[in-house]
Amino acid sequence: MFDMKKVLFFIFAFLIFFVPLVLWPYTSEVFEFNKIVLTYALTALIVGAWTIRSINERKFIFRRTILDIPLLVFIASQIISTILSIDPQTSFFGYYSRFNGGLLSTLCYSLLYWAFVSNFELKETLKLIKVWLAIGAIISLIGFGEHFKFFAVCVPIQYSQVYGVNADPAVVKQYNSSSASNQFNYLFRTSCWVQDVQSRVFATIGQPNWLAAWIVALLPLTWLGIIESKFEIKNRKLWLFFGLSTLFTWTLIFTKSRSGLLGFAVAVAIFGTLTAWKEIKNVKKLITPVSIIGISFLIIGLISGTQFTPSISQLIHHQSISVPTPTDGPALETGGTESGAIRAIVWKGAMQVWLHYPIFGTGVETFAYSYPMFRPAEHNLVSEWDFIYNKAHNEYLNFAANTGTFGLLSYLVFVGFSIYIFFKTKNYALLAGFVSLLVSNFFGFSVVPTQIELFLFPAIAVALTINNEQSTINKHSKASFLQKILFTLVLIAISYFLIIVYQYWQADVLYNHGKAENSVSKPDLAVKYLNNAINLEPSQATYHSEIANSYTSLALAAYQQKNATEAGQLVNFAVNESQKAIALSPANPNYKRAEFGVFINLSSISPNFLILAKNTLIDAVKTSPTDAKLYYNLGLVYARTGDIKNALATLQKTIQLKANYRDARLAYAILLINEKQNTEAKAQLEYILNNIGPNDPLTKQTLESIR
Repeated sequence: MFDMKKVLFFIFAFLIFFVPLVLWPYTSEVFEFNKIVLTYALTALIVGAWTIRSINERKFIFRRTILDIPLLVFIASQIISTILSIDPQTSFFGYYSRFNGGLLSTLCYSLLYWAFVSNFELKETLKLIKVWLAIGAIISLIGFGEHFKFFAVCVPIQYSQVYGVNADPAVVKQYNSSSASNQFNYLFRTSCWVQDVQSRVFATIGQPNWLAAWIVALLPLTWLGIIESKFEIKNRKLWLFFGLSTLFTWTLIFTKSRSGLLGFAVAVAIFGTLTAWKEIKNVKKLITPVSIIGISFLIIGLISGTQFTPSISQLIHHQSISVPTPTDGPALETGGTESGAIRAIVWKGAMQVWLHYPIFGTGVETFAYSYPMFRPAEHNLVSEWDFIYNKAHNEYLNFAANTGTFGLLSYLVFVGFSIYIFFKTKNYALLAGFVSLLVSNFFGFSVVPTQIELFLFPAIAVALTINNEQSTINKHSKASFLQKILFTLVLIAISYFLIIVYQYWQADVLYNHGKAENSVSKPDLAVKYLNNAINLEPSQATYHSEIANSYTSLALAAYQQKNATEAGQLVNFAVNESQKAIALSPANPNYKRAEFGVFINLSSISPNFLILAKNTLIDAVKTSPTDAKLYYNLGLVYARTGDIKNALATLQKTIQLKANYRDARLAYAILLINEKQNTEAKAQLEYILNNIGPNDPLTKQTLESIR
């Protein structure tokens, strides 16, 4: 029989090493989706190996900890919130495109905690910490390279464009005809990302703030290594941990993450204060390493600069601190409106959700569905007014809105008991890293790599206090018949779960391929991929919504070719698939928007679809009462159906919600002109020219027509 403890060690090492590293460009979401899928698969293997070990040793291997009850209460809050959710499927799996945070992911992280504390002691835990630092170094080097235009992560992606199954012929031709140096530059020095990753690095984590949060949590472990080296120059441990600390810190600076730097400052304060208190009787032993850490950060900051301070070069040349451009990251971080102003609005909406669903919230990970109901009208005036917000961009308000007071309090109790564990075990490095995550999450949200840290850091603190224990059964004893049956059942269960996880992943690959075919106007190919995706995962509403677009395009093509029978069948397919998406996720306003698009496109086949489009928008604005774009589209539909009175009233409402909405004011003015109300129309057009677009040609042309 295999030593299942060693098997568990290798699976955990694999999880710690590869989850932050993994990504795949052919899924609908490159980073988080693949990380959560790998976490699901490895959790199944870990729980299976843990079960087999228990069967082999003829006892349930479980180590009680002080965190057990708080964790069970937290899980209970998530289960209740999922049962009462406005969208149970989203609550179970997580919001599609975010994935982390659903009930299933929480169950996995909790099982990982219990599996870790139940199976590992001091020796194995120290080795796993080294694995964590090793992958931290690799990812930091990848990020370091990105800053200096060496895009290592892009190599396999761009290699597949030349040698892959779906290689782009144009790329292959250009690549083969270029010189060796140009081929090298294409593979290694050409970015494959839309974002300016050189300005704000994210390596394999997926976003600068996520990388910053993840790397800051590991930094205190390097500081502890420096202190434990006793500052002995010949001690390799000193230089190893000093090098890691420098590399991690430099990577943090290259992320230009304000929340990451704040988390770093809090980690330094906690680690420095508590370590100093611990070593109060031996100040000399402490001063040198702590000074080295502080001086190294100062030197790095002076060389590279930070979000808040200039570099030496900038000081010498009197340059201002560079501000990331809008392409450097997500809208909330880098858009035209300052991110703090947007956060304040989103937080205000989240508070309203909480006040209206105070006990259990609207359901785990349903913020994208609940926020539109209470979205402040001032959100229409920021640069990201038409973006979908699927997170509150504050972990605590996210819990409050999604899982109510019970969920938020249970989460805070879990956090509080985790902190107690760090104090009890006097592990101030893990405490500093853990609290840095809490700080970063105040201005953002957790992702798979950081959530693994949040749940496993307390487990590590517990395991480090336990000396290695021996199994109570003779490893060479022969398994009984009952044990063999139980082993077989466990292996079958693991295999079944892995197959389900693989199908979940494969369905997304097919969905992404179908979506890509739709984007290049190949709906016939898209239908094939999307049908295969639906066969694997029939309950995914987003698949049905996407294939509805495919059928709509095919119906329009058949109609243009005078094939009425085929067009009619395809119209029915499009409508049915759109309705399936809404039926599967009725609280999701995005599918109503998508259905509106289907009906508008099909209205060229039959005007009756304009009525359906109007009714869809009327339903949509009931659940999104401050969405200016919905009102604008509704106003246009009223106009197309000849209901000018409602069209004018609806466009007027749109302008009240979003005063700087150029398209709405222009449409309103044109309708007013048609109704011979030129004075008011002129006022609307002049407002556009004076306050929105002074050189807007269509507005000028329209204004000239009534002068």
